[in-house]
This record gives sequence, C-alpha cells and structure tokens, in this order.
Amino acid sequence: MAKIILTESQFKRLVLEMKTDMERINQEAEKADKNPTERQKSAGNYAMGHVTVRGFKITIENAKGSKRYWTDDKGNKGFNLMKNHYGYFSNTEGHDGDHIDVFIGEYLDFDKVFVVDQKKKDGSFDESKVMLGFKTKKEAKDAYMSNFTSDWKGFMAITEISVDKFKKWLY
Repeated sequence: MAKIILTESQFKRLVLEMKTDMERINQEAEKADKNPTERQKSAGNYAMGHVTVRGFKITIENAKGSKRYWTDDKGNKGFNLMKNHYGYFSNTEGHDGDHIDVFIGEYLDFDKVFVVDQKKKDGSFDESKVMLGFKTKKEAKDAYMSNFTSDWKGFMAITEISVDKFKKWLY
C-alpha cells in the first residue's frame, strides 16, 4: 500500500471532517424511532436516520444507546442495548431477503471492512452483518458481540476485506 504524506494543515482538516461526519451520523441516528411497534418494524415505516458514510448509503434503525427489542422462537421477549449505531445498506439484499445490516463504529478513516457471518441455532449460515468503522478484526468482533446478550451464540466467523472488494460484494 502506498503511503500518503499530509501536511499538518491537511491532517487537521481531515480530522475536522471526520469529526463533522461523526456528528452528522449521530444527529441522523437520533431521528430513529426508539420504540416502533411490531407492525411498524415489520413494514419498515417508522422514523429512521439516513446517512452516507464513505460513499455507502445507510439507513439507521437503532441509535447507539437505544434498545433493540426482540422475540425469540419460544416467544420470550427481551432487548439488546445498542453499543453502536445499527441499520442497513440501502438498495441491498442479503441472504435472508432483507437489506444487509451494518453496525457503525467511530473510526471513519477506514480502509477495510469486516463482515460477520451469523449462524442459526442449527449451525447453518443465517446472514451477514457488516462492521463499518472499526480498526481491527478483534475490535470489530468485540463490537459485534457487545450488541447482543452475553449468551448470544450467533457468531460464526469474521472476514476482513478491502473497501473496494467490499463494494463489489455489496452491490
């Protein structure tokens, strides 16, 4: 990989732009309805945030710090406290027929993306969850796991991929 040399003023401008981008992402995330009904969630017609991060159009369903409610296959209800903004890439379709999901981290100067393979209870592949804005595979996996209950068994694998290859896979 080629090194890019920045002047001090270019570096400061880049840091300021990233801070401004994160502020914009946070503002959009706050627009997401924190307690949509099951019918609204099913139809996808509740308030959400909309951002573009490094060219990726993302809809934010759950802001960092909000509760993401769920019902398991036995009818038990609960929630996960979101440690990252969570949503999906617009105009995509994942293995499960829904949009491809994404967790947004704080590191916006990323050159790699991490794709988590999530599994079903029987061990078969369920869907992909994308970790965008994380520096290392470990950081991305830890962030993924932190957004679920401590007994979560859905993690299967994580793959590091360049942004360019990821764009080809995503679209």
